[in-house]
Amino acid sequence: MPPFDILSCSWPRPVRESASRWESNPEWDAPRMPQLPVFQDLSIQGQTYWAVDWRQTFSADLRFHSPWRSGEMRGFHVVFQIRIRDSGTLVFWDDDGCVIRRGGQLVHEDRECHALTRHEISVRAGDCLEIAHWQYHGDWIWAGRLEPQDNAAATIDIFNGYLPRVQEALREPNGPPLKMFFGGSAPARSILCLYSTILRGYRPSSIHIFGEYQWDGERRGLFEQLLPFATIAPTAAVLERIASVRRGLEELALAHWQVMKLCIGLLCDPCEYGFQDDDIFILDSVTDALQAFERCDLVYAPDADNSIGYRGIWGGKDQPLPTGNINTGLYWLRNKHEPAALAERILAVPPHRHFLWEQGFMAVEYANDAVQSLSTQRYFYPYFDGLPGGIVGYDYGTNPSGFASVHFGGLAEKPSDSTARMLAGQVLPAPPKRQAR
Repeated sequence: MPPFDILSCSWPRPVRESASRWESNPEWDAPRMPQLPVFQDLSIQGQTYWAVDWRQTFSADLRFHSPWRSGEMRGFHVVFQIRIRDSGTLVFWDDDGCVIRRGGQLVHEDRECHALTRHEISVRAGDCLEIAHWQYHGDWIWAGRLEPQDNAAATIDIFNGYLPRVQEALREPNGPPLKMFFGGSAPARSILCLYSTILRGYRPSSIHIFGEYQWDGERRGLFEQLLPFATIAPTAAVLERIASVRRGLEELALAHWQVMKLCIGLLCDPCEYGFQDDDIFILDSVTDALQAFERCDLVYAPDADNSIGYRGIWGGKDQPLPTGNINTGLYWLRNKHEPAALAERILAVPPHRHFLWEQGFMAVEYANDAVQSLSTQRYFYPYFDGLPGGIVGYDYGTNPSGFASVHFGGLAEKPSDSTARMLAGQVLPAPPKRQAR
């Protein structure tokens, strides 16, 4: 897969030359072609690059009486735009030269006529580069590859700029404490999910992170540096708390993440809280959920109605559950149930088929409480409803579909760390513009 996405490409436009040099300005606003160029892998000096051969692009539909290589388009240039997938060094080759802008500012300028030549610039995940590439004569190729930055350094580089705004937002909380439980397999995504929650409008009165027994040293360092406002719950203290409620349950929790998730939510303080998985982007205000939580004891994002499956595991009358569509990836709970009784019921059924077992316990246990299921249009679940543009292509910045959240649960491929770094600039709101004096 290329380390960048091709966003647009202009029709070729003529240039003004002088002494084999490109003299005129690039036409950054040149009309765009309806189709995008095709990049293919190309080996240069023993390394694989993603390349576009403009001569092939502009002669692909022509047929000749004899073998002939066309598409030279002498004295023209194209402007194409790419979005970088991760931070690092973009190494690129061009024949002839090119001019590159980032955010309207020049970062590379080469107007000479030459054979395939190597260049490089530093890039960050999510950077959009405008590349104006001209042709004098002969071959006309642009090829690029990414030499990635160290993952931890790239994550710190991206999120450090947002951390002060997150800390400032948390000084004015507007909701109950938040619990999160994650294994650290994708730390950049975990951080992005939490930052999006805080900067998009749910500012918890405190934040409690669980799961540190699954982290290695690098991930622990990232979370400590980029989540300094959160309380990371020591595993020993968590297990001690679970054992104090029901001896033996702590061992089961340590062996099965779905049991641990239930125990963290239902047996560990605080008992009034929100819970969020680390594969959920918050894109808009969740005021509707917080207002519903003022009236109800359980408010949750919706799933399919799994009442039959939940009843089959946890028992009860063979009828629909009012909570049969609960999704425990995102919920708010005011837990009034007695901890020891909860623990006994958790132990009553061996854990299996994780989402039916864990979500089913919540559905059956709180079926008679005051509950509110949120809108499927706002609390969006691509597993059922798809996602316009896909994980990378949806416009999270303008959020044209009006999602409050997007939950990537159930997908074989969730946003990776490199994707999280790339999407951070869209998922997280831009800082407010300063008023001119």
